[in-house]
Amino acid sequence: MKAGVDDRDIDLEKASGVKRDRTELRRVLDLLRPDDRLYIYALDRLARSQLHLLQIVEEIEAKGAKLVSLRESIDTSSPVGRFFLGVLGSLASMERELILERTKAGIALARQRQVRFGRPPKLTSAMIRQVMLAHDDPNTTVPETCRVLGISKSSYYAALRAGQREALKEPDAA
Repeated sequence: MKAGVDDRDIDLEKASGVKRDRTELRRVLDLLRPDDRLYIYALDRLARSQLHLLQIVEEIEAKGAKLVSLRESIDTSSPVGRFFLGVLGSLASMERELILERTKAGIALARQRQVRFGRPPKLTSAMIRQVMLAHDDPNTTVPETCRVLGISKSSYYAALRAGQREALKEPDAA
């Protein structure tokens, strides 16, 4: 039991606090009755903008229930708790905006340095050469090549196109 709450009454939301439409949050809010207390771990887990936080709190209070944040020790049943809720909601909103700004700046800097984003390509230059050799061999089938190299049929044809593009770029050494 945490904060006097039975473990069976603890719901874990997997969706980010940024999302407004969260299944578990909606279910819990729908269950609230007058004099209930909704315990949350932290305000920044509940909402990432001050407006969204205040909308959630307004819905909770419209049902006659109160919100309690365990990490910040805030209880909206008191005027001081409601005041700190607003202050910390503002801070959480500002923190989110700063994180987004730093992330965008970091991505822009990485792009200037020509850093590649995303998964590394599955098709290596050695694989592309293998596909080209297999394609030129009339005794080797596409499914056989795919099985040996551990690639899909679409990867086979992507490698073939990549190999043909490379062949067009490089002048013949003969």
